[in-house]
Amino acid sequence: MLTAVRAPAPVSTADSMIWLFHSLPLVFCLGPGNTVSQTSSSPLIVNRALGESVTFPLKFSAEENVTSITWLHNGISITFIQLNEKQSPLKYVTDPQRKNRLTVTDSYSLQLSNLTMADAGFYKAQKTTVSSSVLSTYDLRIFRRLRNLQVVTHIERPSNVTCEIHLTCSVENPNDVIFRWQISGKTLLREANLTISWDPKNDSEETYTCIAENPVSNSSFSVPVQSLCKDVINEESEHMDIKWIIIVFSLICIVIIVIFVWLLVRKGRLTGFFHLSTRQTQSPGNTVYAQVTPANRGTEIRTPLKNSDSPTIYSKVHQHKEEAHLLHVNHPSPCHISC
Repeated sequence: MLTAVRAPAPVSTADSMIWLFHSLPLVFCLGPGNTVSQTSSSPLIVNRALGESVTFPLKFSAEENVTSITWLHNGISITFIQLNEKQSPLKYVTDPQRKNRLTVTDSYSLQLSNLTMADAGFYKAQKTTVSSSVLSTYDLRIFRRLRNLQVVTHIERPSNVTCEIHLTCSVENPNDVIFRWQISGKTLLREANLTISWDPKNDSEETYTCIAENPVSNSSFSVPVQSLCKDVINEESEHMDIKWIIIVFSLICIVIIVIFVWLLVRKGRLTGFFHLSTRQTQSPGNTVYAQVTPANRGTEIRTPLKNSDSPTIYSKVHQHKEEAHLLHVNHPSPCHISC
């Protein structure tokens, strides 16, 4: 009846937990007879991208007689594995924050998914035997994948001979990024900024490539230099053409205005001249000269005048005033008679 009191499942779980707590001092606080060794003098560097997964491999042979394995992150336990020849290994996740992202493979390697920046750091696998403990160290480094690589161009024309091009390479996340410029597969400069002096007379097409890279990704962007300078030269030529068109049009307008004003002034002077000449030529035509034979002062004889004895009238008129002269003779105006 005593065996009936012991339920198989609870007793097994309780015994396992008791055995675990008894074995933890052996894992974290090794006794004076145990030695700790590391498989390598320097940690294994592991580079991974943000949001992806990583697996820390762990290798050991059956002859090592490993009793437990503890995985630590920056000195803090995140999982514990109890090995037993008589039953399957017991795996415990001691970090609740990584419970859903942490997995121990059949070879006792540690797998961590959906990496965050907080997951970076040192990871250690501590393999414990009866008499020793061996450490395997890993250095996890997490980087963002490069995105939106761009090249900004700035072109200057210091003279008519050369075309000076300034190229600047940039990415969205510039941390831990190395930039370099290449032409025809050869590296020219290991910087983000590049300045080129290009001769527009050079017909050869040269393409410069900016390469940005970090430990988990790389990206490139190519720039054809000749087309950039040609665009600037064409743009300047268009500006010059427009400028000359404006200048020529302005000069033509000025010349037309000057000629128009000169014609107006000249026309006004000729009109005044003709008006004055007309007045001067018309004045003598109105003058009538009369010559009358003086009569004898002593005797005043009044004799009727015949048509033939009409006074002699001298007139000076223009040819076109002939009709007016005849009219004036037939109807003479009173005149002053000098004796």
